[in-house]
Amino acid sequence: MWEKFFTDFSFMENPELSDLRQMAKKDEIPNRYGIAVYHSKIKSRSAKFTEYHYEITPDLETLFQEVFQHYQSRKWIKVERNIGQSPENLFRQLYIVPSEYARLAFMMTHNNFDPVGQKDPDIYIAAFPDWPDRRILVFPNLHFTMILGSDYYGESKMAGLRMAMHIMREERGGIGLHAGSKIYRVKNAQGQFTERGALIFGLSGTGKTTISVNSHNLVEPEGVEILQDDINMLTTKGNSYGTEKNFYVKTDSVSSTPQLQDACLAEDAILENVYVSPEGEIDFDDMSISTNGRAVINRRRIPNTSERIDLPQVSFFLFNTRRYDIPPVGKLTGPAQAAAFFMLGESTITSADDPTRVGETTRVVGFDPFIINKPEKSGNRLYEILSNHPIDVYIVNTGKIGGLDGIKITPEVTLKIVENIARGTIKWQYNEDLGYEIPVEVPGLDLSQFDPYKIYGKEEYRNMMETLRNDRRNHLQQFLDLYDQIKESI
Repeated sequence: MWEKFFTDFSFMENPELSDLRQMAKKDEIPNRYGIAVYHSKIKSRSAKFTEYHYEITPDLETLFQEVFQHYQSRKWIKVERNIGQSPENLFRQLYIVPSEYARLAFMMTHNNFDPVGQKDPDIYIAAFPDWPDRRILVFPNLHFTMILGSDYYGESKMAGLRMAMHIMREERGGIGLHAGSKIYRVKNAQGQFTERGALIFGLSGTGKTTISVNSHNLVEPEGVEILQDDINMLTTKGNSYGTEKNFYVKTDSVSSTPQLQDACLAEDAILENVYVSPEGEIDFDDMSISTNGRAVINRRRIPNTSERIDLPQVSFFLFNTRRYDIPPVGKLTGPAQAAAFFMLGESTITSADDPTRVGETTRVVGFDPFIINKPEKSGNRLYEILSNHPIDVYIVNTGKIGGLDGIKITPEVTLKIVENIARGTIKWQYNEDLGYEIPVEVPGLDLSQFDPYKIYGKEEYRNMMETLRNDRRNHLQQFLDLYDQIKESI
């Protein structure tokens, strides 16, 4: 029955981008820049309303029939797009939405790649934004997602990427990762030019986008090449494939990130749930519409981007976390420990998350809220890939040291650390209390102010870290099928 959604409605197929914008004109918020700004009814992803189904029950068949009958007389838009650019790892996506919600098709078309050649769809998404009940129904075995009652573009975007990541793990032998990507071209410790590929992980508020789009003020012939900011597909060969033509960025920190602000105010940007004043001024810092303002931006408008989105070889991972009790950076001991910290997906709750729980630990496997099922399978897969490829993994703390009122680890410090990671110029020493290596020397930085032993005292800090490591070990025990060597690596 579900297949009829894609065949039996009255469709306008693959309209031009300019036509889609014209169709969505009625929803635009006027502004002095003349760019497309929309305000959706639903302002964020509907995680609590998301359901995973592995068979179609009679109740679901009834729902399909009710929805089909309700929408049968409506006009529809069908958009076919590619997730990914390389012929070796494409995902063809079919997306349908009622024509009254042309803005969603407009954003999807702008965000992803044009379909090239003949290919059967790998992923199916049917959006019914004005259905009275909100439900996000995910059918992993069918590669189908049904979006009921949400007009938020991020729901549609992630429906495709979530399914692509699942297919990558279950059918293509790799793993989909919620991570940005870039290439560093720098002189290494021996003074030789080297090219190093990075994947940058992190939950919201940990600096993932800041690091992903930053140039580190490198001067030619050194430099960076920015590839992706959201989802990458890591293969068993140690390379990764990008997924999106353009970026879908959160706008809450755009005003302090010039690389993004210019792109967000360009004529081809599409803004979602961003405040526009009565005078038509766009204000990214005014959160009265939503704290989750978003923008689909032309990736090529960001400095240091190119046509390519794929990493030929991954050299290192950055696991960004915002904690208040660990040094600014640490180097993990090997594949098992890297997989363990991937499974921990650790950060702390911010005031934007819950003002009453600021500083408490929060954990999301893989720093990725989009893993469909069996998260330990992702941890095991990552361990297997890292065991066969020399990829270094680092914990990067972008929070503080010394508690909530402690010493802030500034973006300038973090960016200098990452630059030195790319160069391979940091001197490391194993720390018994943390269980991994910490820096003894970072060129261009004095990290003595962040020394936790000076801040807490040796005995107190050792006790703190033992408590934290025990908590981490206990947390990993819930993943029954996770390899023992991963659980034992903390």
